[in-house]
Amino acid sequence: MRALPSATTVCRVLIGLDRAGASGTLHVHGEGRRATISLESSQIVGANIDRRVATSHRHVFENVLQMCTWEGLILRLVQAPAAATWWKLAEPVPARTVALQTMRAAVKGVDTASVRSGLGNTTYHLTEAGESLFRGTELRPEETAVLFWLRRGVPAEDLLTLPGCGLAGYRFVWMLKLLGAASPKAGGSYPLLLRKRRQMRKQVSAHALLDLPEGAGGRDARIALRKLVRDLHPDRFGERAPPALRRASGEIVTALVDAEARIASGRAD
Repeated sequence: MRALPSATTVCRVLIGLDRAGASGTLHVHGEGRRATISLESSQIVGANIDRRVATSHRHVFENVLQMCTWEGLILRLVQAPAAATWWKLAEPVPARTVALQTMRAAVKGVDTASVRSGLGNTTYHLTEAGESLFRGTELRPEETAVLFWLRRGVPAEDLLTLPGCGLAGYRFVWMLKLLGAASPKAGGSYPLLLRKRRQMRKQVSAHALLDLPEGAGGRDARIALRKLVRDLHPDRFGERAPPALRRASGEIVTALVDAEARIASGRAD
């Protein structure tokens, strides 16, 4: 978990350089140590850490993963062609491939509760950056399955039960969210939010707040809660939504969760 913030920073930079078709040398400093990653047209052609030169794709990955354990990273790209050739890899490797390998390793040991907290219960879509990241990239079976659903939009909580996804796919989506390759799509319902806000102020019953008939049970309440939260969760309105709107959305979702709990426990009245 300690390596995750640095890994996210390094990998997002590598993905950005890959998309830009960048050439130059990325200098990385942290904890008194230094490393360089040399690129030509988005391809990594060489890397070293503390002057130890990488001689294979595996060494490049290991170098990047090691620098991700450093805290207080400073990254600087020098856009100048490299003259030396002796330290170059026999075959270059796409920067996005190294970024993907590194993030897979960085998130592998993170506990499921942290992943669940990071994803929430919103619907995720593959972003434009995500499409670029996986163009021509070799994927694992669960990753291929997840991308199929992400291109259509998929609630995070459904990933655990969808064919081919499971826990590994669930963790993969969280990784993509950290990289900006998957995100909630803005599309929350403003009319519904306003209606629920009015109902909260009127202190309507738990059943009314969940749009249920009086006497409906816990199963109906769970289904209604899930449906409403998909349209009202703060993430559905996008990161650029006004803070007041996101705050109101969070308050409404909290009230809906409380209403469902009261119905499920028989305390709705």
